[in-house]
Amino acid sequence: MNAAAFSALGRAGALHYAGPINPPVIPWQKGLSKFLRVAGSRGDFFFFSPRRLETIAREVHARCLAEAHLDFFHGFTPWILTEPQRPYIAWSDCTFHDYIEIFHRRRQFRNQDLERIERTEAVWLKNARRVLFTSEWAARRAVSDYALDASRVACVGIFGEIDMPARDAYAGSREFAFVSTDFAAKGGHTVLAAFRQLRKRHPDAALIVVGDQPSGAAAEPGVSFAGFLRKEIPDEYARFRQILGRVRALVNATMSDISPLLLIEAGYVGCPVISSRKFAIPELIDDGRTGLLLDDPSQPNAVAGAMQWMLEHAGEYQQMREAAWAQARGQHSKKQFEDRLLSCLSEVVSRDGIPAL
Repeated sequence: MNAAAFSALGRAGALHYAGPINPPVIPWQKGLSKFLRVAGSRGDFFFFSPRRLETIAREVHARCLAEAHLDFFHGFTPWILTEPQRPYIAWSDCTFHDYIEIFHRRRQFRNQDLERIERTEAVWLKNARRVLFTSEWAARRAVSDYALDASRVACVGIFGEIDMPARDAYAGSREFAFVSTDFAAKGGHTVLAAFRQLRKRHPDAALIVVGDQPSGAAAEPGVSFAGFLRKEIPDEYARFRQILGRVRALVNATMSDISPLLLIEAGYVGCPVISSRKFAIPELIDDGRTGLLLDDPSQPNAVAGAMQWMLEHAGEYQQMREAAWAQARGQHSKKQFEDRLLSCLSEVVSRDGIPAL
C-alpha cells in the first residue's frame, strides 16, 4: 500500500521522501506506563508522548524541502505536532480514537492523556486540505468523532498484495483456511471450536491455519498448520496464493480489525469469505453474494453454521465464487486505488491553486 501510494504520487510530479522518521520511545516513560498498567492503574500512551511527538516534528521540518508545494503524510498521529508551511494531505486507516477503541483497552490509559492526543489530532486534521481513509466506515467515524469538514474527507480504498490469476483454480476442496498474525485476536479459538462442530456433520472437512497458531497446539483430525508464509519469499508467496485458491472459503472471525487486505486477496482468486459484519468489512464483502457476514463472529455456532452453508449449497456457492472474483477485481484493484488517490490530489491542487507538482 505504501509503495503504491508513493509510486502514484510520483506520477503527479517531482517527489521528495522525507523519511524514515521513527525516533525511539523514551525508556523511562515506557517503563512507568507498563508498571502502572500491570499494577492495575492507568498509564500514559508513551509512544505518542509530547516529547517524542516534538522530536518527530523537528525531524519532519529538518527533512522537508523548502521549495515543495504540498506535503503528503502517511498516517496521522505521529505528525500532529508538525506545523506544515504549505498545504498538506494526510492518509491513514483510522484516527487515533478508533485505533484505541479497536486494538487496545481504553481503560488501561489515563483519559487525560488519550484526550490530549485526540484533541491535537483533531485540530491537525481540520487544517489538512484532504483527509484520506482506506474505508468509508473510518471516514464517517472521523467526521463524527473529530467534527471534521466532510467535504475535505474522502476514501481511497485498498487493494490486495497478491497477483490476480488468469482463472479460478478451485477444484472442489472441502478445506477451509484461517489466516492471521495474531491467532487469538483474529478469532482463531472460535474458528477451531466451530470446525470441531462442523466435523460432526461433515467428517471430510479440513482446516488449514496459516500464520500464528495457538501455543501448545496439538494435532487434531482435519487440522493442519502452515506457519507464517512471507510474501517476499517466492516459494512461501506461491504456497500462500495456492492455499487461498484451493480452499472452500476463508474464515475470518476477527474481533479487532478495520479493512483487512486478506479479504481482497481471497476475492482475487475467487475464494468466498466468512467474516464479521463489523468495522469496514461490509465494504469488502457483500453478505450473501461474495461471502457470509456474521453479527457475532465470536460464537462458534454461528461460524460453524456459515461453514456448513458453504459445503451444503453447491449451486449458490459456485455463484458466490464468481461474484467474489468479479467484485474484488472490479472494485479493489491496485490501479483503482492509485487512480482514487491521484484524483484527490488533483482536486486539492486545482482547488487551492497549487503550482504544478
